[in-house]
Amino acid sequence: MAPRTRKAKKTPNLRRRVAVIAAFSALVLVITGVRLISIQGMDSMKLAEQALANRLVTRTLPADRGQIVASDGTVLADSVSRYQVVADQQNVAQYTVDGKLVGAWGAAEALAGPLDTDPGLLYPELVGDKRWNPVAKGLTSETWREIDDLGILGISAEEYAVRSYPSGAIAGNLVGFLSSDGQAQAGLELSFDEELSGRDGKQQYERGARGEIIPLGDNNIENAVDGSGIRTTINPAMQYYAQQAIEEQVKARKAESGSIVIEEIGTGRIITAADAPTVDPNNPGKVDGDDRGSRIFTDVFEPGSTAKMVTAAALLDQGLVTPDQEFTVPDTWKAPNDEEFRDSSPHPDQKLTFAGILAESSNTGTILAGQALTEAQRYEYLKKFGFGSKSAVGFPGETGGILHPYADWDGRTKYTVMFGQGMAANALQTTSVIATIANGGVSVPARLVDGTISPSGRTIPVPAGEPTRVVSEKAADQTLAMLEGVVAEGTGKSAAVSGYRVAGKTGTAQAPAADGSGYDGYTASFVGVIPAEDPKFAISVTLQRPRDGYYGGTAAAPVFSDVAGFAMRHYKIPPSTEQPQLPPREWK
Repeated sequence: MAPRTRKAKKTPNLRRRVAVIAAFSALVLVITGVRLISIQGMDSMKLAEQALANRLVTRTLPADRGQIVASDGTVLADSVSRYQVVADQQNVAQYTVDGKLVGAWGAAEALAGPLDTDPGLLYPELVGDKRWNPVAKGLTSETWREIDDLGILGISAEEYAVRSYPSGAIAGNLVGFLSSDGQAQAGLELSFDEELSGRDGKQQYERGARGEIIPLGDNNIENAVDGSGIRTTINPAMQYYAQQAIEEQVKARKAESGSIVIEEIGTGRIITAADAPTVDPNNPGKVDGDDRGSRIFTDVFEPGSTAKMVTAAALLDQGLVTPDQEFTVPDTWKAPNDEEFRDSSPHPDQKLTFAGILAESSNTGTILAGQALTEAQRYEYLKKFGFGSKSAVGFPGETGGILHPYADWDGRTKYTVMFGQGMAANALQTTSVIATIANGGVSVPARLVDGTISPSGRTIPVPAGEPTRVVSEKAADQTLAMLEGVVAEGTGKSAAVSGYRVAGKTGTAQAPAADGSGYDGYTASFVGVIPAEDPKFAISVTLQRPRDGYYGGTAAAPVFSDVAGFAMRHYKIPPSTEQPQLPPREWK
């Protein structure tokens, strides 16, 4: 009998080895499967996203900045389109003409004509491997169309806006200007920057290999929102005339600067705000920095005798004097605290009425009458007439002037404020004082803007400020009658306008030195209204540090006469027909 064959047994080690190999094989299969899925699905998505990102281009769609226009629609500031030519140098290298490859040099030769330059200067900007490189900037639409018609591969343009001031220096100090990078720097451009700017949009599009927009690609547009326009109160014809008049007088009197303000009585609308020197916003760098804003709002000076209007109106409002009240006015007057005051020129004692004191612009007479007001009353009336506070205009850099609380007045200031010293104001404030008096004692906030203009062209009025009564109508009328006597019989005779009744006040004040070390010149001024029987306009003329005659009655008043006369002709206001009823100037 043959022996039985024994079956071999698998050892535990062998079983483990087989299990490990099987597990490893399974893991490899899983990893391979995951990788295949990743390659075919997830990675392909990432690669597609990256490819799309490389093709997507985002560009800003600039909003049009709103216009600034005069009251009649004359454009003072506008935005015009300009183009920047850019090159995709890789595509420019493929430029052909009649089937012949001419590349960057051929493109340079073609562009040289429209750009009025030499091909050799253009070639470095066109050769290379940059996908975006600026070639020329500031081109008009006509020039860009001429370039576009050449059909040069890789040449495109980007549109942008630049600010233009078609009226040049007319109201230039008011309008302001933008910096080279489009930032508002001064004037209305700055104070209404938010309204004028609008909001830029953006376009995102898919670009082909040659830089062209893929029509059916990813293309999204967020439209720009254009800025609103600004309609000012400025009358361009009056503004131009006044600018010429003050520039000529600044030269004639060898003054540092000058200004004319015309305010419409009853509305507060500033129809003229002329500065000299002036600035053309198209080229603001041509003038000194101090001449790029408006001194009407930013410069302060002691108003001098024009502030006597406030003292007169306050005394009449309180019932402390009457226009025909009699005073014996000395050349020199000593206060109880031993402070001494004198008139501008020596004279014997004068028998003047209160109206005569104003007509002769007597400092000592003003103090004699004005000391009936308490210090608190002197301060409160100056404050109510607008001194020490900024106007409602909100002009950049505008000052409220200087009016210290009466508790801080020294032994001299409590008297000098009654004739416009020891305080400071700007030209708009002095204009508004007489506008308030001529408006029956009611102050109307000054305004430089009538409304905003929506991108659709609709004008949205800017609400007028609330009127405020400052003095009684009777006191205002009495003061105006006395101011008419200043022009008819007193220091303001040179302000007279043939055929029209004029009321006003001269001012001559010392000008403080810039370093605060005293005084180094004078401020000559005249403020007035016309026609006095039915006032339409308040007009101020101010000259700073004139070196050839510095009295307000001789340096400033004649300019008032000239400009006021033009205003009457321009607005076709008929001449006065009634004779004035002037209070007596003297007594016996």
